[in-house]
Amino acid sequence: MVIQIQTPGNFSAKPVQYKKVQVQWTKEQLMNAFKSHDKDGDGKLSTKELKQAFKDLGSAFGFYRAKKALFLADTDNNGYIDITDKELEDLVDYAYDCGYKVAA
Repeated sequence: MVIQIQTPGNFSAKPVQYKKVQVQWTKEQLMNAFKSHDKDGDGKLSTKELKQAFKDLGSAFGFYRAKKALFLADTDNNGYIDITDKELEDLVDYAYDCGYKVAA
C-alpha cells in the first residue's frame, strides 16, 4: 500500500470535490424498509404505516402511494399488506417501479 502525504512540494491548490449521486433502492433494501415500518409488530402494514414508509422513501404523495399500493398488493382485500407473503413482494415491485432513489 502506498500512502501519499501532502507536503509543500506536492500540495494541490484545488480541493478534491465529490459529487453526491443517487442510486435506485434495491428490492432487498425496499423490503427491509417496509418491514421496519411495521411499528406494532403485527406482521401487517396498515395504510398509516404505508403512508409513513412512502414518505420516508421520499414520496411527496405518501397517502396516494399507500392507497395505490394497497389496491395493487392487498390480494386478500383485508386492508393491510401482509409482510410475510406475496403481498410484500407485490408492494416492493410497485415501489421499485416508482424509482425511489437514495444518496450514495
